Amino acid sequence: MNRGTVAVAACAALLALAGCAAQPQPGSGMPGATSGARANGAAPLLRLPPASLGRTLNLQQQITVQYPSPQGEQTRDMLALLEADATHTRLAAVAGGQVLARLDWDGQDLRVSKAPWAPPELLPERILSDLQLSLWPVAAIQAALPAGWRVEVAPGVRQLRAGDEVVAEIRYPDARTTLFEQRRDGYRLTIRTLQDGRQDAGQGKAR
Repeated sequence: MNRGTVAVAACAALLALAGCAAQPQPGSGMPGATSGARANGAAPLLRLPPASLGRTLNLQQQITVQYPSPQGEQTRDMLALLEADATHTRLAAVAGGQVLARLDWDGQDLRVSKAPWAPPELLPERILSDLQLSLWPVAAIQAALPAGWRVEVAPGVRQLRAGDEVVAEIRYPDARTTLFEQRRDGYRLTIRTLQDGRQDAGQGKAR
């Protein structure tokens, strides 16, 4: 991946990780994924049903992304709004006071709208997959991964591995902060929750 592509991927991942300010709770769900990937190839794209999250989320978060560029390391900030319940996962990303992109996943169809100034390389499939990697139950993720890929969990840490390689690492230092590092592509995210309307599944619905 060249440096320009890394920058675009970093922006896409920034959108994807809007809801990761608290470590996911254990659970199970119906696994789903696109076509498998070899352990030494591209990371697989998760397709887990919204209901397998097992809870309701309504989060407003400030996200800072750091990524390499020909001019040196760059830093960008964005506001992300995430709503998730048993039927839908919705995400809106706001930059410069304007909506950059919206995403709506109902377990069957992935609907995306992007501002004219959004980068064309921004991939909704990767946005959804990274979101689910960070938030969904480990059991549901593991069941959807192809051979050679796995998720390992330790207190406050979640890793996506391809064989012995750590492709992505997610840390949860406190209840309102997530640190995400995509080691293969070289970008880092810091996600801080500004507003948290989280609920257990069945206690309410995100607006």
